[in-house]
Amino acid sequence: METLNPLTKERSTSQKVAETLKDAIFRGELQLGERLVEANIAKSLHVSITPVRHAFTQLANEGLINVVPYKETHVVQINETFVNEVFSVRTPLELMAAELACPRLTPADCDSLENLARAMDTAAHSGRNEEMAKYDIQFHGLFYERSQHTLLLHIWKTIQARIQLLQSYGRTHHQPAPAGEVEQRHMKIIRAVRLGDSELLKKRVKEHIETGKRMVLKRL
Repeated sequence: METLNPLTKERSTSQKVAETLKDAIFRGELQLGERLVEANIAKSLHVSITPVRHAFTQLANEGLINVVPYKETHVVQINETFVNEVFSVRTPLELMAAELACPRLTPADCDSLENLARAMDTAAHSGRNEEMAKYDIQFHGLFYERSQHTLLLHIWKTIQARIQLLQSYGRTHHQPAPAGEVEQRHMKIIRAVRLGDSELLKKRVKEHIETGKRMVLKRL
């Protein structure tokens, strides 16, 4: 089994490279449409080409970069088609997760959701857009986790990077949110959960997602 150690280390390095590049994309340090060169990134991060190549594959699978073999690699561009595709998948998934999770969410879960809503609001008001997007992913991810639907959770994980990118992008291109605005948007969802009303919850979730979509499209 000792022969597996180098491979494990290589995968660990590629994961770190992927996370570094992903954070840079979310922060806008790597701009939409920017060309990515394996050799330049490897030199900058002091790693070999191989983990960078593996990281590119991961980020391409997550929808954050476009790789054209033997040609060029670019950070994705956000356009109307990209936004519509993401939300056309997200909306039915989120409604399904909400319906399945509703009877399983506990008062402690609701407290966690409220804490995340407050943390989101603070980050959004302070202009910390990447942080706000991470809290938002955790907020919505809790519904998928409590759905007890393995495939649904898996699909969520395959699209959440795209959603986080849209969240980061949407917030970056406008003034910091007024204090309380983001928290109140999410509190509507939490109140429906506390009532145990799955139909109201789905209504609030759908409204929430549609509002988010309009915010992103407005800033294209």
